Amino acid sequence: MNTFFSIIIPTYNRAHIILNTLNSILQQTYPNYEIIVVDDGSTDNTEEVVLSFNSPKIRYFKINNYERGYARNYGSKFANYEWLYFLDSDDIIYPFHLMKANEIIQSHSYLTIFHLAYEIIDKKNNAKRKMINISPLSIIEGNSYSCHGIFIKKNFFEKFYFNEDRTIAGLEDWELWLRISAQHPIPHFPVVTSAIIEHPQRSVLQTQKEHLIKRVTTFMQYVLNNQDITNAYKKKLHLFRCSCFTYIALHLSLTGKNKLTSIHYLMKGLFENPTFIFQRRFLAIIKHLLLTW
Repeated sequence: MNTFFSIIIPTYNRAHIILNTLNSILQQTYPNYEIIVVDDGSTDNTEEVVLSFNSPKIRYFKINNYERGYARNYGSKFANYEWLYFLDSDDIIYPFHLMKANEIIQSHSYLTIFHLAYEIIDKKNNAKRKMINISPLSIIEGNSYSCHGIFIKKNFFEKFYFNEDRTIAGLEDWELWLRISAQHPIPHFPVVTSAIIEHPQRSVLQTQKEHLIKRVTTFMQYVLNNQDITNAYKKKLHLFRCSCFTYIALHLSLTGKNKLTSIHYLMKGLFENPTFIFQRRFLAIIKHLLLTW
């Protein structure tokens, strides 16, 4: 029995990038899919770029700007197929991505959600890091799943949905995976089939200090007030708080500004988890603080 996929892409002013994303989908060796592009209020020529493909596989919807959590939920309501896949409009999937997902579904009929590995590449397609061998318990320590590699059955997704609070935009996927994983482990298959592309316009790098701090602290409130999550991960909540505080420290250090605030949140993270000094993110924070001092 063949699997059919609905690929949902929220986008906002990404006309110059979404072309590559859509091309990567249309080059799939597996044919059973549709593409649902939800334009979240773009003011550029995104609509023109998307419709220029003139592909029967692509459906385009334009809505007011409500942020990506709402846009993904909106797109899911128009999905014709059983399996949903959420892809950001600045990332790509490799030609065998859906083929591999279909193979996993056919050989693991009990699945309602699973994750495929991905890699992080630069604009010249140089691999920087592969996200493989992810432990299901690691989701409390950081969003290693991203929004990138998750396949989820539509009827299962409809029990949860993305959080539509635009205050936490950029963290709504982590919040959803935490809510799901607290009740249902997310199986991971260590096969790299897609890529996140690092570029200066990524939304996580564009946030102002006040918005960043509010975003992360509001996200923390949602997570720490969720009884399912706190019961499932009660022995690891200090690692979650450390990850959140150091997320703020890292992104502030990347701006080259607000160094004292970055150090403040780095120290808060270290208070929660002193062994953080051995992690990759700690070195990245120190590196960026020193480079811009």
